[in-house]
Amino acid sequence: MPPVPAVDAPWPILNAQLFGDVMAGGYHLAPRPEALPLDWTAVFGREAPRTLEVGFNRGRFLRGLADRWADHDHVGIEVRRRYAWTVAQEMLAAEGPRNAALIWGDARLLVPALFGPGTLAGVFINFPDPWWKRKHAKRRLVDESFAAQLSVALRPGGRIWVKSDAALIADDIEGVLRGEPRLEGPTAFGQDDLPLSYRERKCLAAGLPITRYFFTRRPE
Repeated sequence: MPPVPAVDAPWPILNAQLFGDVMAGGYHLAPRPEALPLDWTAVFGREAPRTLEVGFNRGRFLRGLADRWADHDHVGIEVRRRYAWTVAQEMLAAEGPRNAALIWGDARLLVPALFGPGTLAGVFINFPDPWWKRKHAKRRLVDESFAAQLSVALRPGGRIWVKSDAALIADDIEGVLRGEPRLEGPTAFGQDDLPLSYRERKCLAAGLPITRYFFTRRPE
């Protein structure tokens, strides 16, 4: 088990602030009412366009995006504790990037609580767990309810970016996003348009096909 981030460290993991304890997080836990609305300007020390990665895994993409889009602030939500703590420790050791913050938690509960209407410039969904078994399909990340939450949080012109090496999952997410009236798309994008994730590097090395597309929030 990775070491626990320091409880008194205000950065980069926000669990103590949101849940009252850095050891609290994961599935089915909503932020404390007294922690809301979260002051993102205080978190990052500035006002800047904000993005969200849902399921940052080993954090390669999130940190790469923070470096590439230095004029944006970036939030990563990861429901698996081992990844959240490991990436937090790596960021603390590297002293950056300072324009990225982490939450170990459940994105379905956190998105509507933390991101008001029109407050996100982009959302990134990279290689989500496929949950192949039929009885587990309900655990897949993007359903109609979550697509609506993300669409409301996006500003006009903001994008939901999707990458997957599982064609069935990519098609499933595309179908859900097509059904969201606030969105238009999909539009394909290239390998070099965004940083590579850990999984993406492995897929490229193995010669596996990758589906990449984005949907755009319609103008009001």
